[in-house]
Amino acid sequence: MKNNRSVFSRFFSHDITLLVLAFLLAFVAWFVISMSEESEENKTITDIPVTIELPDTAIEDGLHLYGADDLKASVEVKGNRVMLGTLTASDIQVTANQSSSMVSVGTYTLSLTAKQNSLKTNYTIVKEKLSPSTATVYVDKEKEEEFTIDNQITVQLDDSTHYASVALSKSKVIVSGPENHVNQIASVAVVDNITGLSGDSQKTINEDLVFLDDNGEKLYLPYVKTDIGTVEATISVLPVAEVSLRVDVANAPSNYPSITIDPPTVKIAGPQDALDNIKDNKVTIGSLDFTKLKNEGNKQKFDITLPSGCKVISGETSATAYIDLNSYYSTTVAAKVTTKLDSSKYTVEFASNNAEIVINGPEDLINAISSSDVTAIADFTGLLDGADKDSAVSISAPLKISLGSDYSDCWVYGTYTVNANVTKK
Repeated sequence: MKNNRSVFSRFFSHDITLLVLAFLLAFVAWFVISMSEESEENKTITDIPVTIELPDTAIEDGLHLYGADDLKASVEVKGNRVMLGTLTASDIQVTANQSSSMVSVGTYTLSLTAKQNSLKTNYTIVKEKLSPSTATVYVDKEKEEEFTIDNQITVQLDDSTHYASVALSKSKVIVSGPENHVNQIASVAVVDNITGLSGDSQKTINEDLVFLDDNGEKLYLPYVKTDIGTVEATISVLPVAEVSLRVDVANAPSNYPSITIDPPTVKIAGPQDALDNIKDNKVTIGSLDFTKLKNEGNKQKFDITLPSGCKVISGETSATAYIDLNSYYSTTVAAKVTTKLDSSKYTVEFASNNAEIVINGPEDLINAISSSDVTAIADFTGLLDGADKDSAVSISAPLKISLGSDYSDCWVYGTYTVNANVTKK
């Protein structure tokens, strides 16, 4: 018996043993108090989805609800500590009152109500602790519209020998949302002011899309969505050069007046290698075809087309070429129509053996030219491929007009064709 007491005494004489016993007693006491019906406390449940539904009549009228998708609420609850520890947002439902009144276009402010939404009932909802207590939503018909993205990015450079070019990764955007809100949008743009760039550099940034009204003011339209979130803007700083514009000529006489171009020069920006490849610092924008030029003042407008990667920065998109042919004279000559087809293989019958050809040129040459100085050859190249050799083929063939060597300062005005029946022998 003495030995047993000694063991028991030694067991309780250790500090660790006493510590463990104290912890166990404290836990038992806490558990008993926690499970007591009288042990209540308050807890806030957050991130509770708010349920708002349009009435059926509004849906049938094509109306949509905006501003309710991401609504969350929080509410204070009271109950047993253990019970409250098991509660989640799914155990509580928050709904809107008066939602049945949303039957026409407009903004609605609805009061919210929280209620229990599960089998757990050993708690109460502190209704005055619901936050928010109201929700504001908008009702309207849905509208979708496509806009061209307006590039309003400006780049400030200190160096006048360089130019900043801004390229957007997207050119179009689809906007959708309440009809009355989409109708307020005059344009969709990216707006920014970039500084700090130097010559021959490049920078890419993501830009947000903004909605602008007719006055260019930004619109705050939280219910309007876009099919793309941001646009990538690539800013390239390029060298600048001033180049002359020129035109080629076709079917021209040996001598003709000088051609003037307005504007004669433009400023362009582009990669250095592209600028270096522009021979003699001149850009060809088109060709003047003398068969289309009368003996008068002739103007022709051309779009300014540049090498790849280059851009006109002085504002022009087109140029006008002018040539003064008022001092020239005109006459009509009846030229005999011939052909180079092998007569041993083909029989050719022309609808008319003569073609009336308009010739323009200096007065003395126009007065001297005659039918024998003009050759008109029917060109059947490629027109007889696959033709039936046993039957005649009716063909409209272009005429190739040429002038004698003494009349190289004259030109043929207009293009001509001849109708012919061709039979293979």
